[in-house]
Amino acid sequence: MKVMENDALEQAQLDALPSFVSISPMLKATPATEGDRRYVYVEASNESVDQQGEIVLCKALENSMEFFQRFGNLDLEHYTQIGARAGIPNHESYEIGTPVDVRIQKSETFVKGEIYQGSGKMAEKANLFWGSLTEINPPKRWYTSVGGAVLEKSMQIDPVSKGRVPVIERVRWSNLAFSATPVNANLRPASLVPFGPLAKSWGAYGLDVVKSLQAGYGSDSATLAGGSAIGEQSLDDALYSYWTFRDELANAIGNEEISMGSLKEMVREAGARFGLSKTVAADYVKRFLDDLKRG
Repeated sequence: MKVMENDALEQAQLDALPSFVSISPMLKATPATEGDRRYVYVEASNESVDQQGEIVLCKALENSMEFFQRFGNLDLEHYTQIGARAGIPNHESYEIGTPVDVRIQKSETFVKGEIYQGSGKMAEKANLFWGSLTEINPPKRWYTSVGGAVLEKSMQIDPVSKGRVPVIERVRWSNLAFSATPVNANLRPASLVPFGPLAKSWGAYGLDVVKSLQAGYGSDSATLAGGSAIGEQSLDDALYSYWTFRDELANAIGNEEISMGSLKEMVREAGARFGLSKTVAADYVKRFLDDLKRG
C-alpha cells in the first residue's frame, strides 16, 4: 500500500476526526478457523499485580503448563472449580472448552483454546460464548484468569509500587476462566485471531498458511480467514491483529502519547510504537481513520 501524502487529502481526513477518541471493537474479527473447529486466543496472565493484590509468576505457570494442557479446562467465572462448594446448579455446564497450546513470552503467558460445539444442554454455554464473539457487533469483550491450587506463595517487594505483595511461585494449573470483568486489568481481551507468540504456531495451519504470510498483504485482510487473516505482521512477535492495534492506538492518542498529526507522522509513530513495518503501519492507520469516519 502506498502512503498518500497529499496535503489536502490529509487535512480532509483530519478534519473528519472527533476531538476525543474512544474506540471499542466496532468490527467483528474474522475467526481463524481450522476446518469447522472453533479457537480462541488469550493472554492468560502476566506478572502485574491483579485485582486481588497478587502476582502470579510466569515461571509458576510454565512449570505447570503440561498439566494444564493434559487435564485443564476452559470455563466461565471458574464455576466448574467452585460450583460444587458454592451450590451452583449444573456447574459442569459452565465448561466451554479445552486448552490446545500454551506459549510463554518473557513475563506473559498465552493460551490457545478450543471451544466446544454441539446442540445439547452441555453445549449451550459454549455456543453462547462463541456467538458473543462472532454474531454481534461489536463483539463482547472477554478477559481471563487462571485457576488451580496454589502450592507455594511468598511476600515480595513489588518493583512498581515498592510495597509488599503476595507472589504465587508454584501452582497446579487446572483452569482458565473467561469473565467480562478482568481479574487482571492489564490483560488483553480474548481474540479470534492469533497474536503474540501464538501467531508463530504454524503446526495447526500448515505450509500453505506460512506461504501466504510470507507473501504479505495481497488483499484486504478483513476478508480472509484462518492464518491468512493474520497477514505479514504475524512473522514478528511484537505485532498485533488490527483490532488490538486499533484499541491500543486509540488509547495512545487519548493519552497524548501519539499525536494526531499528518498521516505520514501517524504512520511513522504507530510503526515505531508497535513494531510494524511501514507497509503494515500505513495499512492499519488508514483503516483506523476509515473506522473513525464510519463511527
